[in-house]
Amino acid sequence: MKQLQMNPVRDAVFTALYSDPRAQALNEFLRCGAEIYVVAGALRDAIAMQYEGEGDCTPRDFDIVIGRLCRGDFDAVLQALGRCNRHGGYLLPAEGAPNWDMWRLEETIGLRKTGAPRSIENVLRTFNLDCNAVAMDLRTGLVLDGGAVKAVRQRQVDFVHQAIRHSEETFAAKALLLNLRLKYAMSGELRHFVKAHLHLPTLAYEARKVFPI
Repeated sequence: MKQLQMNPVRDAVFTALYSDPRAQALNEFLRCGAEIYVVAGALRDAIAMQYEGEGDCTPRDFDIVIGRLCRGDFDAVLQALGRCNRHGGYLLPAEGAPNWDMWRLEETIGLRKTGAPRSIENVLRTFNLDCNAVAMDLRTGLVLDGGAVKAVRQRQVDFVHQAIRHSEETFAAKALLLNLRLKYAMSGELRHFVKAHLHLPTLAYEARKVFPI
């Protein structure tokens, strides 16, 4: 994976996050010495907007991963700001603004399901699709890219290198929805994967998150 300095993307993400009252949680985590990463779709869309002039400048939500923080401190900061979900993370909603989904790095679903070593690189590998394998470190503003920049520029989605495979039906649905919504072509391997694993109830569930009624 490559570490990149992408100042326009950094500035767009920092402005969106730190102009929001929920940023008090980020500041508390930083004071505790935690690592904070913005990952996946919101960052992918920021790259598309800043470098390709495409997409919506307002993301549907922000996925934020917190590393090096004990469960007690994590709960203490977020209990008053959001609600705990079934996976142990928190949803922080706000009127007229994107939701924030926050979870501890070691509680990433793919890491728990597979037992893979805990690292931000492996978190991105559990996202399976290269266009979502991207993280920004909020301490440094640097971007860790697992293939998202290439995917955005080529408008093609494939598996991230050394993907940590799990939840095949979910990622088959996500890949198809990226094709339908963003017109990203699928690699040959991914087309075969979608054909083998697409499950209509899972597709309907993932579609409701992308196209809320």
